Amino acid sequence: MTVTFGFITIWVGTLFAAAISDLRAYRIPNALPGVLMLLFGVAQIIDSGATVPWSNIAHFGIALIVGMFLFSRGWIGGGDAKLYAATAMWFALNGAAILLFFTTMAGAVLALAFIVARMTGLRKNVPKEDRRIPYGVAIAAGGVITAAFVGWPVMFANLPKWL
Repeated sequence: MTVTFGFITIWVGTLFAAAISDLRAYRIPNALPGVLMLLFGVAQIIDSGATVPWSNIAHFGIALIVGMFLFSRGWIGGGDAKLYAATAMWFALNGAAILLFFTTMAGAVLALAFIVARMTGLRKNVPKEDRRIPYGVAIAAGGVITAAFVGWPVMFANLPKWL
């Protein structure tokens, strides 16, 4: 197993865990975005020849500020804002539009599925007035699709290929 494969596995597994948690309980534990941020830091330490990824840090900062604004308005949950920002950290600013696009598309599909489920009564134990949508699912899907679109080797280009 390569270091890169290990990072990809942990990264995708963390996003998957966040999606499952949000789907089950409408809650994303703070530890999960924390794992993504810690993993990013470890990747930067391993890549000892790398310069500081200012573009990635800027993407994280912008995503967190916008996410906290949306949270303050009640439009998204706090866990969603933190998960999106932690995911955004893995993509430089030039990948921001791609991440936003795929996350938005995944969110649209998710919202449509929840609307249909509510209208048809498929969610029997949930009151019809409950309009919550576990957007962590869309963030996780958007992140993984973006990583596949951009290419895993681009995200983890400087990690050693040995282990």
